[in-house]
Amino acid sequence: MNKYIRFDFEYDGISDVLSIFDFNKPIKESIEFNEYLNIDLGKNGEIVGLEIFDVSKFLSVLNNDVDKNFFKKLKKVELVQADYRNNWFIAIILYSEDKQIYQQLPPIQKNRYVSPLIEYSSYNN
Repeated sequence: MNKYIRFDFEYDGISDVLSIFDFNKPIKESIEFNEYLNIDLGKNGEIVGLEIFDVSKFLSVLNNDVDKNFFKKLKKVELVQADYRNNWFIAIILYSEDKQIYQQLPPIQKNRYVSPLIEYSSYNN
């Protein structure tokens, strides 16, 4: 059974960026999944943070209840992470003043994405 893990968050309404993070877990590397999503990994490969750009547009593709006003009223964020074979499955649970939204992100293949720092150091050695 997957457990829901509460994360800290910040929402920048001007840039429409949602940063989800755990202050207690240091970041070992960051992966740019696509132009909308960065994933921060801890020392054991666990997800310790997400940064979602144009979050109201990105999440509203599948959910009409999501807009900038929803994020301005955001009170709590939880993540559910599951590993299966070579994939991460991530869901975000967003709690605002008057709504709760469960949003599944696309599956992410672990071996397709490499931290730019690791890729750069491998290239230069």
